[in-house]
Amino acid sequence: AILGLLCGNLLFFLTIWMGSKYEKVSIDQFIYAMKASSSGANSSLLGSAFIRVGVFGVGLTVLEVLFYMLCSGSFQERFKQSKRYLAFQTSRLSKFIVKRALPLALAILIVGVSFFVVGLDVVGYVSAITTESKFIENHYVDPETVSLQFPEKKRNLIYIFLESMEVGYSDPAAGGPIIDNFIPELTQLAEDNINFSHTEQVGGAYSYTGTTWTAAALFNQTSGLVMQVPLLANAYGGDNGFVSGAVTLGDLLEKHGYQQTILFGSDGEFGGRKAYFEEHGNYNVVDIKALKAEGRLPNDYLEWWGFEDEKLFAFAKEELTKISQSGEPFNFSMLTADSHFPDGYVCRLCGEEYDAQYPNVLRCSSRQVSEFIQWIQQQPFYENTTIVLSGDHLTMDPNFMKETNEDYVRTIYNCIINAPLQPVQEKNREFGTFDMFPTTLAAMGVTFEGDRLGLGTNLFSETKTLTEQYGFDMVNTELLKNSSFYNKKFLQMGIE
Repeated sequence: AILGLLCGNLLFFLTIWMGSKYEKVSIDQFIYAMKASSSGANSSLLGSAFIRVGVFGVGLTVLEVLFYMLCSGSFQERFKQSKRYLAFQTSRLSKFIVKRALPLALAILIVGVSFFVVGLDVVGYVSAITTESKFIENHYVDPETVSLQFPEKKRNLIYIFLESMEVGYSDPAAGGPIIDNFIPELTQLAEDNINFSHTEQVGGAYSYTGTTWTAAALFNQTSGLVMQVPLLANAYGGDNGFVSGAVTLGDLLEKHGYQQTILFGSDGEFGGRKAYFEEHGNYNVVDIKALKAEGRLPNDYLEWWGFEDEKLFAFAKEELTKISQSGEPFNFSMLTADSHFPDGYVCRLCGEEYDAQYPNVLRCSSRQVSEFIQWIQQQPFYENTTIVLSGDHLTMDPNFMKETNEDYVRTIYNCIINAPLQPVQEKNREFGTFDMFPTTLAAMGVTFEGDRLGLGTNLFSETKTLTEQYGFDMVNTELLKNSSFYNKKFLQMGIE
């Protein structure tokens, strides 16, 4: 009975906590979090979960057990002089609770499980994964079967993943909290360079299932695949590797002689990210642990998820200066963090243009990215370097965007700078973030027959994306379903 009470209460408070911290938590994201490394998770987020799930769940269980003990007469000796207690202990309510303790505990467990099932749409998930789909199998283009033609002088790549960067932050038409353009510098960069858009204005990519959290987004944009997380899969780091069957941007560039570095302002192991980039492309992973080991950060330093973006950009300049002098083509990637939920991180560079904290953080992030781009453009390696800016996913903050107009289409920011070609059609394109995989290669001057890799389409071409062919809803529905092809080829399930 106590076990049932505890499990039911923990599930109840877990669902409430996730609903308060995340805009929408999918069950595959939840399962992924249980399977991948949680090393380096934000301490305030872990503290919040510990209190609001662990302490509240255990606390309520203790109260329920104490109430049962009161009903059962466990305190009869102590309160034998209290007529009120003796009357309560012999009442119908007390007798009912004592006789039906186990069924009542099971009822609370059922309530907790039901709350969790509804909150994470477990029924929809189960329905999807028990339905087989050949969509991925029929539309996946294996990069190993495609001949890639690099330019004679290979171009460098700088890929900046921008935490939770939505196009809507720039557009008051979104309504709700968007009272101004909170990211004017990023908007200007998009206007002055290449911005693939779903409209005539600055726009971006649709958010598909399996791309809505950071580790999945990084995998998605560099592999042309979405992250599928079957219950029995064990392919997200560790001895079984990280989606070992996928052929990614890092794999392709490594084969063509690129030196590769990725910079995190946190613990790279969180969510299996370090395992992914080391396995697929042999990246040099520069994170808070590596920087402390090198003496570039104090051993006791910890801000936000690791260290703030002001330091991230400073370290990025150091890394770029170093790797650009090797004489080899390079791929330098990095992930910002200050704009992470909840409310972002306020650093010393942030102003107070707005009453709310998150808009001020977004404005600060926009300024810092713009200044970093200006620095890159002043470096000798810039002439032969393509820069890709891309949000990783839509914001997970459950409160900030909830009042936006229901008919407003939220998309993920992108901007490509200094590409050696121009797109056939830049605006009024419908696409997902997995289309960034072949598009990035094209932006580096790489040509390939068919203009498709993975599930992605080269947006510089006139070839239709899967979204343009089938529509968002249909593609998203198919990507939710089980794919035996995906499980075997990419997750290596069933392969000894």
